[in-house]
Amino acid sequence: MILIDIISDTVCPWCYIGKKRLEQAIKKSSDLNFNISWHAFQLNPNMPKQGMDRKVYLSKKFGGSHNVENFYLQIEKAGSLTGIDFRFEKISRMPNSFNTHLLVEYAKEKKLQNKIVEDLFKSYFLGGKNIGEPTILTEIAINCGIENFTYEELINREDLRENINKTDLNNKKIGISGVPFFIFNKNLAVSGAQESEVFERVLETCLLNDK
Repeated sequence: MILIDIISDTVCPWCYIGKKRLEQAIKKSSDLNFNISWHAFQLNPNMPKQGMDRKVYLSKKFGGSHNVENFYLQIEKAGSLTGIDFRFEKISRMPNSFNTHLLVEYAKEKKLQNKIVEDLFKSYFLGGKNIGEPTILTEIAINCGIENFTYEELINREDLRENINKTDLNNKKIGISGVPFFIFNKNLAVSGAQESEVFERVLETCLLNDK
């Protein structure tokens, strides 16, 4: 069994790319068992609860439309090579990602984390949906198989809120400043959306260390 802890934000396109590249490596190791856990990291912890207009957000972050275009062109190329058809033009709202992390944390109890994370990425980056909206989160939860789901129950789970805040703070305290960040078997760290070949070598290293 190889344990993989993934520190990620649901509004991070490189996290989606990293997920796909890791999955490509895992497919080549189909004889192995994997236990994948997702952990919260907020790239924009001070984002208003209602989110903000994406164009305004990008302008503030990158200081001009030209810089934005260059940055996202690189992401689109990397995504295309990984099998992701990013549709950034569909996104009008930059959401606060906290409640998406609540859903991911909740999904762990249902053993549906990977499915929920994938659907959050797809909804946002391919569908342009505002994943900070209660109706969208409810739709994702139900579509992924969480029975009797209610948004009110989710946001009232103080234990989940505490876990997310603690995890986010601890990750930043130990020096994680960007995502995605992968930890294999609790001792081997990989930063960034590395190529699938890199993940393949990491998995091989994990196997050697277990022998």
